[in-house]
Amino acid sequence: MLKRFLVAHDDSLTDWEPAFVDAASNDAAIKHYLRCVYAKDSTFREHVKDLRNVDAFVGSLVFSTAEEKIDFMNGHRTRSPEFIQGRICDFFAEEPSLGETFWQYLTTEDPSVLDEETYEFVATKSPDGVIAIEASTIQLLTPQHTIR
Repeated sequence: MLKRFLVAHDDSLTDWEPAFVDAASNDAAIKHYLRCVYAKDSTFREHVKDLRNVDAFVGSLVFSTAEEKIDFMNGHRTRSPEFIQGRICDFFAEEPSLGETFWQYLTTEDPSVLDEETYEFVATKSPDGVIAIEASTIQLLTPQHTIR
């Protein structure tokens, strides 16, 4: 039986609109929200397409450990194409064709190669900050409720 979940990003309810999602579980509700709302958000897509910022998607793949980020801040910014491609292959291991698509984007910087499926995959692999609360557990206040 499906339950209803309120799904939103815990940073801001105004940046990413919350949604009621009918799903079998908390995780399923979050994944559905990520595919249908978050993956379509222009800020998220810019984060995925940003090839220059260490805090963007590619930067987090290339400089994924604290040590690598410290090295980056200390000026050690060169990574071989093979190293970067390896990180992309690791991230997209479940869907290698999407990894190939993303590698094509990385080498051409042509955003038209990125399709909906690629954005959705990235969004669902990175659910940090997205929460789902079962609707039946949310208190319903009516005009008759008073503050004591």
